[in-house]
Order: sequence, then structure tokens, then C-alpha cells
Amino acid sequence: MQTAIEILTENEFRNHISRPPEGSVIHQITPEMAKFTLSETNKKNRPISSGKVIDYSKDMSNSNWTLNGETIKFGSDGLLKDGQHRLEACVRANTAFPTHLVFGIDPETFQHIDIGKLRNGSDTLSMMGVPNSKDASTVIKMIISYENGLSRSPSNGVSNDWMKAKYNNEIDHTLLQESVSVGRKLYTTTKWRVGIIGAFFYVAVQKGQREQITQFLDHMCKGIGTKARAPVPYLLENVNRMRIDAAFHLTAHHYSVLLSRAFYNFKVNKASTKADITVSMNDKMVAF
Repeated sequence: MQTAIEILTENEFRNHISRPPEGSVIHQITPEMAKFTLSETNKKNRPISSGKVIDYSKDMSNSNWTLNGETIKFGSDGLLKDGQHRLEACVRANTAFPTHLVFGIDPETFQHIDIGKLRNGSDTLSMMGVPNSKDASTVIKMIISYENGLSRSPSNGVSNDWMKAKYNNEIDHTLLQESVSVGRKLYTTTKWRVGIIGAFFYVAVQKGQREQITQFLDHMCKGIGTKARAPVPYLLENVNRMRIDAAFHLTAHHYSVLLSRAFYNFKVNKASTKADITVSMNDKMVAF
């Protein structure tokens, strides 16, 4: 005869958090307990994948969910480290489900936890509590590129550990959020990538060019430029032409090189030429 699985209560949950049991414990999680757990402990997790929640909730509603050895994990800091999609699905399905639970995990190990979806730079920043983690991640990747003289993300990528160390040890957090805001503003009017514009702004400010880059990007946002072949409108017109050319594929390399040339011309009050909007894959960015 199969033994009934005990329902997890709030009191028992708090006891497990304060005095983590060795190994895993098995409990039945009710929708009410799932909702409580999410509201109390899901503070620094990656963004929810609605598709995964829907799939899990269908399985739970159809009694197609069994005890399979996967665990819901809580850190020694009392926060949920893995399992938010299963808990969200429980609430959505309004159906209890059985699961193994583990308590007292070192929070630093979260990057090695992966159930169903690989964690990326955005997930890493989100779980660190960084605002606007998705755009912040792309901006940081391009900052790393620009600081190393590259026009695109490093070919070997940016690891989660690298992203975390860069953010904690080198990035100006306030300037990063300002850069994300600037990138989003430009995207609404020009459709230029947030990561590229945000990183370009960040690095220019770090190099003492705040006034110039702010004016340049403001002109980009408004399409300002009165002289013949003025850098900003000439850049925008030609990039738009490239975008509608089905035979041409604009990459981060193209955007970065074009942006650096236009910014240089803007600073020295020089008209742009056809050469400024002709980019080969071997071309380098103009130094800030």
C-alpha cells in the first residue's frame, strides 16, 4: 500500500528553512502553499517562462505529474533557488503536486542549477537583483567588446561568471541603468539595438565625453542635421536604406563601426562621406 505524502504547511516550511534537513524531503505542495512560497521566497530568480508554466500546469491538471526525483531548492538565505515554474504551474492549475525539496543550499551555487532551461547572462543578473536584467546583460556584453577594441561580442561569448564579475567589480551600476534607458529611448525612434547604443553611451561617458555623446544621441533620436551630409541624418538615412535591402544583413559589427565613424565626424564637425557608410568585415571601429 502506497504511503500518503504529507502536505507541506507554512510552519513546517519555516522549520525547514531555519533548520535544513539533511538530503531531500518529500511533500505535497498545495496551490495555497505554492502561492505563499512564491510570494515569500522568490526574490532573485530568472524571469518566468510562461510557456513552461502552461505546459507544467496542463500536466498537473491532467494528473500527469509524478514524483520523479527533481527537487525544488531553497538557499541558506531562505530564498527559492530553483522550482519557480513548477510552483507557478501549481497555482495556475489549482492542483497540488508531490515533489522532493532541498533546503540550505549555498546561494553561490545557483549558476550550476539547471532544470529545463539554460541560464544565461540575463538570468544571472536577474537572480542578482539587477534591474532591467535582459537589456543590462546585452549592454555589458557590448561594453566588454568596446573596451577591448571589438565591434561585436567576443567570439567565445561572455560566461555567466565573467558577467557576474564584470558587474560586481567594474561596472558603474548607476551609469549602466542610465545607459539602458538611453538605449531604449533610441530604440523607440530609430530601432537601433539597445545593447549597442547603451554600451556606446556608457563607454563614451566613461571616457569623459558625456556632453558630446548626449548631444549626438539626442540628434539621432530627433534626426537633427542641417548641413549637407551631416553625420547624424546621413547615418540614419543610409542605415535605413541598408535595412530594406533584402540582400544586405546588418550585424552588430556594421552598427558599431558606422556609429563610431558618425560620432567621430560629429565631434570634429566633419561631413560624412560614402566611405563612412561602407563597411567591410575587417574594418575596425574609430577610437572614442
